[in-house]
Order: sequence, then structure tokens, then C-alpha cells
Amino acid sequence: MELGTLAVAAVGAVFGVGTTLVSDLMRSRREQQRFWNETKRVVYARFLTSLAQTHSRMIVAAFRELPDDVRRQGVHDAFHNDPQNSDAKAVLRELAIVSPDHVHQAALTVYRQLRVIRETLAAQPLRPESPEYEAVRRPFFTELENLQRVMRDDLKPGTSRPAL
Repeated sequence: MELGTLAVAAVGAVFGVGTTLVSDLMRSRREQQRFWNETKRVVYARFLTSLAQTHSRMIVAAFRELPDDVRRQGVHDAFHNDPQNSDAKAVLRELAIVSPDHVHQAALTVYRQLRVIRETLAAQPLRPESPEYEAVRRPFFTELENLQRVMRDDLKPGTSRPAL
């Protein structure tokens, strides 16, 4: 065999191995990104569900005709005691681990607004149409819509968490 033939074969082999390694690396990164996006999607959905369910439980407790102390306790219990063991604060902690900081900050804003609703509903008997409830309900749902937009944007292809 000639030296030129061996050199060409060696270059071809190096090129083939290099191409395979690059392809495997890219595939691995895509799989890792898919895994992260799926993880984030599940946590985001759990957090949004938890917020909605907590809000619903609180308004059910608040808008019943109950004595003040029973109503107040009912609102606080509705906020803290999730029958499915996925209260908003616990899921917020999961979200803090898997999401980028801007998503976590938007989630914190919504969670804080939910706490404002809790305190408002616990403070005094209100009706669903009362101005006091409307004043805290509207910002909550506005921030919730913003959070959903931020989450959707984070899950779009091309937006990614830095590789670990």
C-alpha cells in the first residue's frame, strides 16, 4: 500500500469518528433540553393548578355565611391545606429549582398576590362583587396571565436554560 492511500484512509477515519462524536453530542444536548422542558412544563402546570385551586378553596370558604372566626380560619385552612398535597408554596419551591430566574420572579409575584387575597378575604366578610375583593382579585389574575405568558415563552423552542 502506498503512503498516500494510508494517509487518505486515516484522514477519512478521523473525519468519520469526529462527525459521529459531534452528532452524538448534539443529540445528547437535544435530549437534555427535551427533558428540561418537560420537567419545567410539568412543574409550571402544577403551580398554575395549585394557584387556581387555592384561590377557589379560599373564595368558597370566604363567601359562606359563617361567623367571622370560622370564616377566617376556613380561608387560612384553604390556603395552607391542599388535599392533594401540592400547595402553592411547595410547588413554588420546585419551580425555583427548575425555572429561570425571570419565571421564578413572576411566580413569586403571583404567589404574593394570592396571599394578599387571603388576607383580604380573612379580614372581613365580603361578597364576590365587593369592591374590596375586586381590588385584590384583578391584580392577581393580571399577574397570573403574565406568568402564563412568561412560562409559555420559556418553553418555546430556542429558549433554553443554560446547560448544566
